[in-house]
Parts: sequence; structure tokens; C-alpha cells
Amino acid sequence: MNYSDIRAGIRTGDLIAFRKKHGLLAMLTRWITKSPYTHTALVIWVGLGEERRLLVAEQKASGAFLTPLSQYAGDDFDVFDAPHEVLIDVGEMIWKTLGQPVCYDVFDLLRIAANRMIGWPLPKRDDANLVCSALSATIWLKSGWQPRWPLPSIPAPDDVVSALGVPPVLQFRPVDPWRRLSENLQ
Repeated sequence: MNYSDIRAGIRTGDLIAFRKKHGLLAMLTRWITKSPYTHTALVIWVGLGEERRLLVAEQKASGAFLTPLSQYAGDDFDVFDAPHEVLIDVGEMIWKTLGQPVCYDVFDLLRIAANRMIGWPLPKRDDANLVCSALSATIWLKSGWQPRWPLPSIPAPDDVVSALGVPPVLQFRPVDPWRRLSENLQ
């Protein structure tokens, strides 16, 4: 499946759950959470007509950003429909949230790891600094989301996916050009 084939099926507010395979943080996230999901972001379409762009609102170590989803066309990811109760307000809430300073919280990663590995309790409330999945969940919650299951105060990517309680509507697995070439040579 091509990236251009799936773009039309993605809506503002949808969750992109990345399945990154490379990098230390992705490896640790998969190992600690026992889940393939390593990163989350929310979709927002911007522009009109030919100038429409598919962006994701995401939290990285250097802050909160809008990034073209096409930048991830080489990564595996799943797309989950936005919960119906957030569809009216989610676009506006993405802009409001990213219009304020949102810092990344490395300590939250350590808290998630300690909670998963040794049962160390998470705080009752998270602070203003967020990891990627907490940013996604916060935007949805502010837009009226009512998760099917309670979220931890600091959700990991798999927590947000699990709280949806539904399978992905799209699964993107880019074709490795080297694999395609080797298959054609056989």
C-alpha cells in the first residue's frame, strides 16, 4: 500500500499509532510496554483544495509540533478513527493546545517504565509537561472524549490505543524498496 493511497481515508482528529522499529527509545518502549506502538500523534488537515496538507500534532523531545505525515511514509503505523464525541472540537483543540508552550517530560518516560516494570504507582495527575501519548489523550479529553476504559495519569501509546477499544481502520506498512528489488531478481 502506498502512502498516497491511504491519505483520503484519514480525518482530522484520527490517531496515528506508530510502530517504529529503529532507535533506542522505540526499542525500549516496545520492550517495556509489550506493545508494538511506540509513538502517537493526532491528525489535522490544513489548507484548501490542491493546497491541503495532512499534518500530525505530536510531542517530541524538543517540544510539540505539527509535522507532515508524509515525513513518516517510511514507517509502519496504524490509523484509529477519532472518537465520535471529539469530532466537532478536536481541530480547534489541536490549535489551542499547540499554541501554548508544551514541554516534553523525560521523567514521565521513567515513571511509565517504573510503573510497568515494578508496579511503582503513577501520580494521580500529570503535570503540564507531556509525552506524545499524553498529548494525544489530553487533546481528545479536552475535546470531550470519554475513553472506554480509564486512562492512567501518564498514558503510554498502548494505553491510548487500548482505551479506544476498537481496531485500527487503516494499517500502513510501506513496501521496502530493497525487498521489492530482491523479489524481482528471484
